[in-house]
Amino acid sequence: MQIKKITRDQALHAIGAGEFGADVTAGNKRVAVLMTQGWCPQWKAMLAWIHTLEFEFDLYELIYDQVEFFDEFKNFKETKWGNQKIPYIRYYLDGALAHESNYVEKEEFLKNLGY
Repeated sequence: MQIKKITRDQALHAIGAGEFGADVTAGNKRVAVLMTQGWCPQWKAMLAWIHTLEFEFDLYELIYDQVEFFDEFKNFKETKWGNQKIPYIRYYLDGALAHESNYVEKEEFLKNLGY
């Protein structure tokens, strides 16, 4: 697994286009984009296992309460993608959105990635 941070440009692209670009979604056969706020207890629970996974996929993270475009991204996520919960995860297989979830346990996370 390779852990990457969503950049400002990548987040603003998603806001403008309604979806992350291919530089995020198609960088690997399996990609998970995890968006959350740093204070979230469910995010902290996921941290206990998510960074230890030994599977082949890219994990992108955006802790959006720690960026200057917080309000803009939060509004986009909640209105365009219709998801008010955190963490919010989008799963891409072969560059296409395959699944969405909020907090999940490790087994469900891997299932959503096609394992």
